[in-house]
Amino acid sequence: MNALVSVIVPIYNAQAYLETCMKSLLAQTYNRLQVILVDDGSTDGSAELCDRFAAQDARVTVLHKENGGASSARNAGMRIAEGDYVYFLDSDDRIEPELIEKCLSDALKNDSELVLFDAWAVDEETGRVSEANYGHKELYQPDKGIALMRKMVANRDFHVGPWQLFYKKSFLDRTELSFVEGIIYEDYLYTCKAYCLAQTVSYVPEFLYHRLYHADSVMTAKKTMKNFNSAETVYYGVRDFSEQNENIVPPAYLARGAYNVLTCAESLSGQDKTEAAERIRAVKKDILAHGGYGDPALRMRCFGKTLWAARRAIQKIIG
Repeated sequence: MNALVSVIVPIYNAQAYLETCMKSLLAQTYNRLQVILVDDGSTDGSAELCDRFAAQDARVTVLHKENGGASSARNAGMRIAEGDYVYFLDSDDRIEPELIEKCLSDALKNDSELVLFDAWAVDEETGRVSEANYGHKELYQPDKGIALMRKMVANRDFHVGPWQLFYKKSFLDRTELSFVEGIIYEDYLYTCKAYCLAQTVSYVPEFLYHRLYHADSVMTAKKTMKNFNSAETVYYGVRDFSEQNENIVPPAYLARGAYNVLTCAESLSGQDKTEAAERIRAVKKDILAHGGYGDPALRMRCFGKTLWAARRAIQKIIG
């Protein structure tokens, strides 16, 4: 194997984790790498650490930029990526030594545009490791991306983290995939598009990634207006993409995005809730216009969380 692999690492105030992350990356058994460290306006010493890594290893390139978020950093990294394949690694996580080698080997064997693998979820406070969050229930065979996505959505083991996929760069160039900047939940839209557009996706059934969970992560932190704005953007983005491509996205995935919007909306209070009221009504109207994407509970949720909770309670009682 002689392919060049570009590894893009978005970095913002990750000084406490960056050494561990980079140690795992630079120790890969496959070493023909272009490592792109995108310092997204860090203020904690991460920028200096990046420069040190570049001085020590010729494979490392550093891009310093104003803070714009993870999406902006990944997009900036992609603009200077020269590899035949691309991998996105988060700066607070670490990877197994053979991740790049195994994914590249699988991509070449199956002519895959995407390669999927399993990941551990690691609690930062307790160190407890779980395979439940990012594992898979089947030994998925190489297939068209949308076919594989449908199977995984049905099995409830479809994960959206871009770090859980290994990408053929010509695929990313051809489809012009990029991350929506200025929002959170951007992975939900990006990964959906990637699967729907990929001709071949293959699966390496091994746990190759250690995903660190923080107490203040996007998924666990209190929802704010930014959460609602982002969830709304992503919901409409997935819906529009699906409708522009013959309703390609599985209804259950659209429903998942709809639930996220409603959850974020229900977390708003005071002035935020008042300002978002009309948009919340519009989202609910849109969900209902699409039949709740075949989900009766979602349709009920649009009429109020109390009704939805009552339905769930009754279902538990009657089994």
